Amino acid sequence: MPTSFTLDRSDGPAADGSPVSSVTERWILRTVAICEGACEIWFLERMTDRAGPELHDDVEMLIVRNVLADSIDGLRFSSAELRDDVLRATPPSLRSALHARAAAVLAAELFPGPAANQLLRAMAVTGRVDVPLVSRLVADPATEPSVAADLLLAARAGRGAALGPQLRRDWVLATVDHLILAGRLQPALTILTEEIAADRDGAGHRAQLLGRLGAWYAIGRPSVAIDYLHQALAQSDLEPAHRSLLLTTLAHVAARVGHPDVDEFLAAAVRSQAAAGAPDGEVRLALAEAGVALAGGDVPAARQVLDRVDPSAPAARAHAAFLRVDRIVNQLVLGEYEEAGTAIRIADAEIGSLGAAARPMLTACDCRLRVAIGELPEASARAGLALRRCPTGQVSDEVRAELLAVLVEVSFRQGDPGAARKLLAGVDPPADWPENLHWVRLACAAALDPEPDRHAGLLRVAVDTLARSVRPLLLVPQQAPALTRAALLLGDRHRAHLVSGYVTRVAERVDRPLWWGIAQHVAGLVDREPGLVRDAVAELRATSARPALADALLDLARMPATPAAVARKAAEEGAALFGRLGATGDQERADRCGRAGPALDRRHRHERTAAGFDALTAAEVRVAELLAGGATKQQAAAALFVSFHTVDSQLRAVYAKLGIRNRLELARRWRTRTPDQDPG
Repeated sequence: MPTSFTLDRSDGPAADGSPVSSVTERWILRTVAICEGACEIWFLERMTDRAGPELHDDVEMLIVRNVLADSIDGLRFSSAELRDDVLRATPPSLRSALHARAAAVLAAELFPGPAANQLLRAMAVTGRVDVPLVSRLVADPATEPSVAADLLLAARAGRGAALGPQLRRDWVLATVDHLILAGRLQPALTILTEEIAADRDGAGHRAQLLGRLGAWYAIGRPSVAIDYLHQALAQSDLEPAHRSLLLTTLAHVAARVGHPDVDEFLAAAVRSQAAAGAPDGEVRLALAEAGVALAGGDVPAARQVLDRVDPSAPAARAHAAFLRVDRIVNQLVLGEYEEAGTAIRIADAEIGSLGAAARPMLTACDCRLRVAIGELPEASARAGLALRRCPTGQVSDEVRAELLAVLVEVSFRQGDPGAARKLLAGVDPPADWPENLHWVRLACAAALDPEPDRHAGLLRVAVDTLARSVRPLLLVPQQAPALTRAALLLGDRHRAHLVSGYVTRVAERVDRPLWWGIAQHVAGLVDREPGLVRDAVAELRATSARPALADALLDLARMPATPAAVARKAAEEGAALFGRLGATGDQERADRCGRAGPALDRRHRHERTAAGFDALTAAEVRVAELLAGGATKQQAAAALFVSFHTVDSQLRAVYAKLGIRNRLELARRWRTRTPDQDPG
């Protein structure tokens, strides 16, 4: 077998005796050499303008001479050294011409990705830009965003391209879009800031640049994004299509963070889109409408909106990742875990067309799916790997908080609070809305800490932020009881009631066993009613949400009013389930509860009651005295000149502080209190 040879321009054998006997063979070898993989016969025919037996005979002779190797995929060199020799022997200008021709052939045969790579190689040598071909390839959805971005960057730096002002502006915007899709955020930001500073193409283009800058910041700094979009809309002489783009983008960003003016933004976007008809405006409107529905917990409405949009449509390309992820989110919220897993795998296989920016989002969805069904070690391993591979600044705050929340939750469940607290101490979530919305999921994970007072401020902010949007809670239904339990342990019954209200609203709109089970679990904790938690267990048995079921079993076992036999059985079942999930810390707690029974909880309840009288406020004492004496809530409200709602709220606070559940217990405790417990 020849180890090296030099191609010359004669029709005979090469000077070194290598088996190249014709011009056709020389072109065959050069064509195979520039291919990224195996070279198919049809490609050879198009590149050499030859077909039939004559070409086939030449190919066969090269195979017989062991220069080329044949396979089902096509032709390759018999060794890498031979291929390198051919490339070295091909003059640069000729190699560039081969790459350019290959690009045209592949584009004509509808292979845009390989065509783009060939065109990049041609431009790297000569710097010349084939404007029509570049425009065609970067607009093709089958071209990977990173390759399209490289092609545009090379074209902008090339020579010999007659770029008109409009095409130059379009290419700037397209470059930014593809860079963002590819997850290459810093180069996108650099281009945007340089173009805005140059300000060479008028107010309309400046508005478009500001709009892209707003979209760039939307993944981490929504308040900055909204500010830039408002600046863009304030530019003079905006074309209708540009205004539509900005308004629909603003509506989308505002919807994701529960902005109070989102309805106004959405109405303006609908009017602008109807007037301008921007190609991808309908996609952004759908994302905004779905975002509003998810913020209110109306998942069926969000699904209905998203189902109207085809993620594979050319107009949806820039938003395809968001569309796919939001659809997966809907499946996770509805407890359709098997369907969500399939959707994640399909989207991951199509990451080339979706863009590398979609991978962290899909990983976060996959980790949350694994936590929801109880694959805790796998979820923790994937989340940790993703965070190591994507340092701070390369993923959005939303994804980073999601991955950290997975690690924190699994650490608490595995009985390693030190590791979870270390993770929590290593982040400094923003305190103000809208930036803090992305960190609510991390706060929900912190609620699993047996000592919630360590995170009291974070937990309170999280519950208050849910008033704007319940979206952060939708993916983590099993954390709603933990958040409620933490609020009760902190003595914050008001926020516990708020969480219960949010969850009940979601359950009413979703109407699935998963959410009815979660709602009953939370209500049972707030009302100290074991019957509700038993109903929650029954609902959750019909789902694949095994951690949520195990949590409900453990809480049922812990409740003082649960019959001893029921408590013991619930604790044993919960411990066994936690063990199968790898939640060793939860398993140990359930084992202890099963051994001790509810008697220990009743002793603790008595101790809390003794201290509870001192915790009553003056208003709560007046309400307690009237109701313990036999007055109704309506009568107490009239006597105290307050509303029925105020009396009801104060009575619930009395129940919580005294560790009781009804009026009968209140009357008995009030009569039997000792002088040192007298709140008066």
